[in-house]
Amino acid sequence: MALIGVLLGAMVWGLTVVAVSAAMEQVNVATPGYSLVELPVVIATRNGYFRSERLEIQKVQIEPAVAVKALLAGEVSFSLAWEASVRAAAAGFPIKMVAALVPKPPYVLMSRPEVRSGRDLRGKTLGIDASGSTTDYLSRMAVRYLGIEPGKIEFVELGNGAFRLAALKSGEIHATAFDITSAVKAEQQGMQRLVTIGEIIEYPMLGVAVTTAQLATKREQTTKFVRALLRAARFIKQNRAETIPIMQRHLKVTARESAQTYDWAAPHFTDDGLILDRLVALSVRRAKDDGKSASDSALSQVADWSVIREVMDERRKIPPWLKQYAP
Repeated sequence: MALIGVLLGAMVWGLTVVAVSAAMEQVNVATPGYSLVELPVVIATRNGYFRSERLEIQKVQIEPAVAVKALLAGEVSFSLAWEASVRAAAAGFPIKMVAALVPKPPYVLMSRPEVRSGRDLRGKTLGIDASGSTTDYLSRMAVRYLGIEPGKIEFVELGNGAFRLAALKSGEIHATAFDITSAVKAEQQGMQRLVTIGEIIEYPMLGVAVTTAQLATKREQTTKFVRALLRAARFIKQNRAETIPIMQRHLKVTARESAQTYDWAAPHFTDDGLILDRLVALSVRRAKDDGKSASDSALSQVADWSVIREVMDERRKIPPWLKQYAP
């Protein structure tokens, strides 16, 4: 009888597993690259936040422009590429930004040891990946903050961060902007931190983009996805000791580099997934590249914060004593 009970229990457990598995929604998510900014997805996956929402996530790393095409074709349900998605939405494609995960650019303007201020940078050479890129834009904002008009500096296209770091160390260039992970490595090799760009300018770098069809027909799925990512963002900001080893494995850096990266980067992640209209307008202006202010209709065409507001309203109803058990 005991054996029969065990077998029946195993059968029930097995059927439960099958039922639970069947209830999971398979979701494809396009991410722009293997980097620091996708950390909320990594945390949400690792900590089981997606699974608690009954979502089975398949992360697909593809170029932002390709991600937009995949989103429109229904090959992915969500894209995290902010700029490319905003550009498509502003051009009239049926895409909406529903959350901003990294509202401040996690970039640092680094220089050679002898360049210790903006004044030292005047007349020097600054490396960028490509003209018109996000790195180019952020670099120009940074040098203006330092009191130098971009025309007083020579901008040189050098490609990715590894090439620019080599050029910085050799003296071919005098400064360049890195993401925080690369900036930490550059500092450890003797380079100088001039300005942390996310401390002087707000400019979204990662967000959740969906099609209007997804928002209309799979709103619950969208809400679940956003809720898991916001939970992950809160975890990052509230749990330094637990986040650092996760970052270390994800970024393939040393424990020391991971700790320093965390301390620089944590403030750049979202608190609630919302950003001001002026930041959406800035993104639209950048997308259109015409220097004109975006109209209200353009902003509503690009962003829809209703899902975020619903998620935050739900969270406000949770008793404070329960919030301590989950971010």
